Formats: sequence, C-alpha cells, structure tokens
Amino acid sequence: MKYAKTVAAVVLALLASGCAQPKEEKRAFQVPDSLCGTPVAPELLSPLLPAGGDKLEVKRRHPGMKGALSCDIVVDGTTDLGVDWEWREIGTSPGRIARENPYVKHDTYASEDGRSVHAERGGVIRVDCEPVAEHRKGEMELFASVMVSNEGRSDADAVKNLLTAYAKALSTSSECERK
Repeated sequence: MKYAKTVAAVVLALLASGCAQPKEEKRAFQVPDSLCGTPVAPELLSPLLPAGGDKLEVKRRHPGMKGALSCDIVVDGTTDLGVDWEWREIGTSPGRIARENPYVKHDTYASEDGRSVHAERGGVIRVDCEPVAEHRKGEMELFASVMVSNEGRSDADAVKNLLTAYAKALSTSSECERK
C-alpha cells in the first residue's frame, strides 16, 4: 500500500509539472520543410510562426540579387519570419552583421567559438564551407541570419536551433561548393 501511494504521488507530481508532451499547435496552413530551396525541419520553424492563420506563403525577396538570398514566411499577408544568407569579407564578425538586424539585440547570446550570435527574435551564424581555401568565393565567408518579425513568437532557443540547422543545410548546398 505504501508503494502504491508513493507511485501515485510521483505520477500526480509529473502530471502537475507539465511533463506530458506539449500539444502541437493546430493551424490551417502546413509549416514548410524548406525555405527557398534550403531544407529546414518544420518542427524548427513551428515555434517561431503564428499559432493561427489560414494561409502561409514562402516568398523570395530580391530574386535577382547575386551572392545573397532572402526568403520570408508570410502568414495571412504579414511577414512573420525571414531567413537570409550572404557572402561577407573574411573576418567579419557575426556581431557586426547582427547590429544591422533590428531584431537582434547586440550579442545577447554569443557562442563561445565566436561563430554565432542570437537573441529572442533573430540571429547570425557563420556557415562552414569546407574546404575554406577552395570554396568559390575566395576571400569571402558565408553567413546566415534569422529574423522573427512576430513579437509574440520570441524564443531565443528556437532561434538558435533554427539558425544552427539552417547553417548546416547551407554548408552542404551548392552555394558552398567550388564552381
């Protein structure tokens, strides 16, 4: 009997503490699995997108631009999230690029290796294109950034997770290959 009471108390404590799986948000739209051709897991995008809405579009900004790409997720006519990649001079710090992003408070969270900075609504990361000495841009490095326009979806951990996965996907893309 004593054992049963202990087990019941533990089960109740776990339930009360919210250890159950979080509910997936119900949306009328499907969360995409790529952004302008770069694969991104929907579960990484989901926490940064509105909980509701009817129509989601992925739109490329500045389609004719060379050496850079910008892509927005637009829900019901409002831009909620943007991702970018661009080539910058070797030695450019992610913090310098982040200062150009209105959604990143300067170096809120910086990685120990200096490769990335992020905050609740955005971040910048240097993409590893290997081998560095042979990639097609010579004296340039590839950087990726994330911007969350929707204030209600601020989440530093979700930004970091998306930013890291997006950079990893870019590192295996044709943009990193020598041409």
